[in-house]
Amino acid sequence: MTGVFTRRALRAAACALSVLTLSASTLLAQTRTITGQVLEEDTRAPITAAQLQVQGTTIGTLSREDGRFTITGAPAGDLVLVVRRLGYPMTRIPVDASRNTLEIVLKKDVLNLDQVVVTGQATGISRRNLANDVASVSGADMNKVSAQSIENAMQGKIAGAQIAQSTGAPGGGNRIRIRGISSILGSAQPLYVIDGVIVTDVAIGSGTNKVTRASGSGISVGNQEAPVNRIADLNPNDIENVDILKGSAAAAIYGSKASGGVIIITTKRGKAGKPKFSLRMGTGTSELAYRNGSRHFQSLQDAIAVFGTGITPYYDSNRVLDYETLAYGNRPINSDLSLSVSGGSDDTRYFVSASRRNEEGIVKNTFARKTNVRVNLDQRISSRINLQVGNEVLNNVSDRGLFGNDNAGNSIAYALTKIPSFLDLRRNADGSWPVNPFYPSNPLQTIDQFENNENVWRNITTSRLTADLLTGDRHTLQFIAFGGVDLLNQTNLIYSPPTLQFEPVDGLPGTSANSKTTNLQRNLNLNLVHGWNVGSSLKVTSQVGTQFEQRQFNQTRASAQNLLGGLEVVTSGTVRDVDESRLEVQDFGVFAQTEALWREKLLLTVGARADRSSNNGDPAKFFLFPKAATSYRFANFMPGMIDEAKLRVAYGETGNQPLYGQKFTNLDLSSVGGIGAFRVGTVRAASDLRPERQREFEAGLDLNLLRNRATFAVTNFRRNISDLLITRTLAPTSGFSSETSNGAEMQVTGTEVSINAFPVQTATWGWTSRLNWGTNRSRVTKLPVPTFLLGSPQTGAVRIEEGKSATQLIGNDTLPQAGGRVVVPVVMGDGNPLWTAGWGNEVRYRGLSLYALLDQQKGGMLANGTWRHYDLGQNSRDYDDLDEYGRKVGEVRRTSYLQVTDIYYQSTSFVKLREVTLSWDLPQKWTTALWSGASGAKLSLSGRNLYWWTKFRGGDPEAQNFGQGGVPDAIQRNRELAAYPASRSYWLNFSVDF
Repeated sequence: MTGVFTRRALRAAACALSVLTLSASTLLAQTRTITGQVLEEDTRAPITAAQLQVQGTTIGTLSREDGRFTITGAPAGDLVLVVRRLGYPMTRIPVDASRNTLEIVLKKDVLNLDQVVVTGQATGISRRNLANDVASVSGADMNKVSAQSIENAMQGKIAGAQIAQSTGAPGGGNRIRIRGISSILGSAQPLYVIDGVIVTDVAIGSGTNKVTRASGSGISVGNQEAPVNRIADLNPNDIENVDILKGSAAAAIYGSKASGGVIIITTKRGKAGKPKFSLRMGTGTSELAYRNGSRHFQSLQDAIAVFGTGITPYYDSNRVLDYETLAYGNRPINSDLSLSVSGGSDDTRYFVSASRRNEEGIVKNTFARKTNVRVNLDQRISSRINLQVGNEVLNNVSDRGLFGNDNAGNSIAYALTKIPSFLDLRRNADGSWPVNPFYPSNPLQTIDQFENNENVWRNITTSRLTADLLTGDRHTLQFIAFGGVDLLNQTNLIYSPPTLQFEPVDGLPGTSANSKTTNLQRNLNLNLVHGWNVGSSLKVTSQVGTQFEQRQFNQTRASAQNLLGGLEVVTSGTVRDVDESRLEVQDFGVFAQTEALWREKLLLTVGARADRSSNNGDPAKFFLFPKAATSYRFANFMPGMIDEAKLRVAYGETGNQPLYGQKFTNLDLSSVGGIGAFRVGTVRAASDLRPERQREFEAGLDLNLLRNRATFAVTNFRRNISDLLITRTLAPTSGFSSETSNGAEMQVTGTEVSINAFPVQTATWGWTSRLNWGTNRSRVTKLPVPTFLLGSPQTGAVRIEEGKSATQLIGNDTLPQAGGRVVVPVVMGDGNPLWTAGWGNEVRYRGLSLYALLDQQKGGMLANGTWRHYDLGQNSRDYDDLDEYGRKVGEVRRTSYLQVTDIYYQSTSFVKLREVTLSWDLPQKWTTALWSGASGAKLSLSGRNLYWWTKFRGGDPEAQNFGQGGVPDAIQRNRELAAYPASRSYWLNFSVDF
């Protein structure tokens, strides 16, 4: 029996093995291997890292360095191969069952019509189907000219964006306002997202207020100190692309934090192939871009009239010193060095970069030194799971001198306005500094000895996990998770030694202030994305997800005066002060969105996000922010003229959170009979404090013209903003002076136009032109409190008034009244420009190219504080000029400015030659002759802010130095005052790939 059973078992096993072998043979017969090469149409150059995928499956590969590819396990029957590569249109190639070798030719997408643009937390769509106006700036365009920050690199390149510097000091310091004003008392800076992770753009004051007394006696008042907004830490060379979600319909996916717009930064990632190195070396310099000039006193009598008889020993009619040259005449040698390497296999890819930028200022002893190291890794864990991680370590060290608003006579720019050109304050032969007998400080000594050191260490970690849970011809399901941490540590040290002339004035010689700040931001974003192919003509993509964000800010400050022995440590001071700030904010949001694309023509999008925040009066309450959009493409509309037309309409809602602590009524320190106590603060908080809400409707038309050689886009938008935060005055019987609450409303309308064209594009010649233009207007539609001013009419104020612009500027004027004239505040103009525009052109001939960008602003207004202080010092360059009545014009301005301040309110219209670059791609034979391993090299000469045409007097019309550190959006752009002067820069760069 045992033998019979054994023989039967062997026969059964043999039969099973035969069946398995036959099944395996059948299975193998159902698959095949497809090979080929991907080439560029005009140049026939191989295209590296093109993504090839069999439609409806996860089977695919990447093209290698020579453009060749191999796809194994492809179905044996007819199939469609989908080819994607950044900079080229997505291409679908039918492959019948008999073809196993392909040559795929891609035409470069110069107009980026097939660029994928973010439309959801984890989804995107090609630009040609996009239903919103989303601006994009490529990494190549960002780096045409060396820039100190990404915001400087974007100036003049985005329709509807106003980007202005708060200071000309090295290291940056900018403000971006997208589509006009969006708040009155709240902040309106855009939200920054790097590789899917929200990062901070906090601006932290340095602590100079203890020396300048610009605002009270606190250690630091950030909005008076022109702090750097920390997005300037990033290295522009690492950026692949920047998308700007301007409208609420696009930005609604970020809910209650997105009313100022969203800037999405995508960094460079590795491509499969051998290691590719890129080395960039640059050296440059900069110089003062504008001179105020000063008065040349014609006689001793004129000098005595200003300074008194004590000026006599100093007066010398033959000595005319140019103090702007003495203070701002440094011609630094700057450098910018970066090295990157990328490569890997189909499963593992990497991008590693390191950079060092050293930027010295036009003022001696001022500088900004930035060091960055980035590592991006892409790992295919399995056929269904992919992981992307990135880490960047940054270190910024800077000294920005002593500039800006000043009420003590110590700021460098202030002091310069009061020094006559015949007074010699240069260093003595023995190394000592002369005393300025007519003003509290010697600015040249301040430049030499004052220290304003800032050291920032920052670590940004990002990650993205993608898991294909379901793949099929009709249904796909992905789990996509983003997570990241942004950790920033900033240390500031202010040291004003006792030897400085102004230090003994208050009887406390020597001032030291230091601060340590930590800002920690955590993000976690979880998404499920479902794709549904309904037949061959309809594709539906849906996603649901959650987002958690935590922000922690901790800051300690200490200051000391009367430094014993001149030691800069605060423990050496006899008069000390301390300050501490702590805050923590937790946000949680849930969202859902569905996009339906029919025949690649009609797109319908609906979605919503619900947010709650610990900043709200009720931290458990969710606020809903919906969105909806649609677009329709008319293909072959008028072939040869209008190749394609697209109509789009979108609606969306976003919010602006209350600031931390606004929901609380403060307890202030007090003393009762010498015993420490608390007392209730005078500002009462509203218990139902909630986000400001912005509802925006936009409609637009996009055209592809002249056989797809140009695009034209126009967008009109209208924003209705409600629940604006305002301060309400309360009756004294309430026990409070005022209350912070929601209640005001505002409307903003505008138009934006973008034109991209490449009229000439051959192997020898090329011409690319880009034009953008934008305008917007605001109007306060509801104000449940009386009209109020932000600022002072004497120096520059904004008046918030129902029915009027939210950026109208108010100054003093005199009006006739019985018995004389009376001083009253009147409208001087509007701080918001009528329109802004940018026009960039690049002409290429073989390996030579010339690029130039013009940036223009029409209208807008500033209160010109620097010029005013030259007049107050009776030291302005035209002070002695005579008017039609024979009076000195400077004297007329000085004696009347308190009553008639329109003298110093000036239009900020300008045209700037923002960027110019002449570059040369060295011939390949030269490159290989110098180094056989090199694959290409480029030499370029470039400049930034080379020249501007403007009637604005007093410096840079863009440098409004009251725009950081929590300044309300309404008054970000209304005053210019003693800022670090603007400069023009020049760079010589050499780059080589190997």
